Amino acid sequence: MTDTIDAATKGDDVLDELHAWLEDNWDPDLTVAAWWERLGLAGWAAPTLPTNAYGRGVARSIAVQIGNEINAFGALGAPAGLGLLLAAPTIADHGSQEQIDTYVRDIVTGQKAWCQLFSEPGAGSDLAGLTCKATKDGDEWIVDGQKVWTSLGQTADLGMLIARTAPDAPKHQGITYFAIDMHQPGVEVRPLREMTGHAMFNETFLTEARVPDAAIIGDRNNGWAVANSTLGHERSGLGSGGGSGGAGAATPGTIAGNLEAPGRRLRPQGLAPQRGG
Repeated sequence: MTDTIDAATKGDDVLDELHAWLEDNWDPDLTVAAWWERLGLAGWAAPTLPTNAYGRGVARSIAVQIGNEINAFGALGAPAGLGLLLAAPTIADHGSQEQIDTYVRDIVTGQKAWCQLFSEPGAGSDLAGLTCKATKDGDEWIVDGQKVWTSLGQTADLGMLIARTAPDAPKHQGITYFAIDMHQPGVEVRPLREMTGHAMFNETFLTEARVPDAAIIGDRNNGWAVANSTLGHERSGLGSGGGSGGAGAATPGTIAGNLEAPGRRLRPQGLAPQRGG
């Protein structure tokens, strides 16, 4: 009972702090990029992340309340997408502080959008049966292979990639987890169109794509453990409404074209904003 009361009190305190912060900081005339920078660097975009990873270290239940409070205030919510849901917590778990400052900062401020490059056409449900390979070439890796069911691949700046880096090792070993730049000639994203003509998913072809050593998340050949962290965050995040509660209508990243739009245009509709129109 005491723990429940303490948690409720902490949640109320955090929401009071958030409300005061919104009163001082929400400005509907800011661009989406400028607003997301304020929100993300203050720890409100991804509050479950630790404080060294642009979060506030709160429980997921409190994070859902934070998203709802931003929404109710009439402010634009945090960047939606797989960066905030999957990549940021995985990098916070396994990445170096330099990688956190490089990748997570751009996620919480909406500067970069991410996709997930796990599934392969020939592997079925056996994720560890992947054949996409990465071959060492100096300080870089050359990646060749194919991924499928890549949601949001068409708007992604970066991808969470698992590839085989030690082909002679047992299949659950010899896999490495990379952050790969999707804006390079060796990466081709093709839509998988449904009968309706819509394309929620894509297939991704990697042909001599390059990724630097510095983009390995976790240790070399330890990608299976890192990938399981991503899958764990996917289960817990989707199970609690993570990645959607209070999220804005704006899509993050450089391709979607929302960053320079005014925040007032993409904030929740039908709500009376609490400040500034």
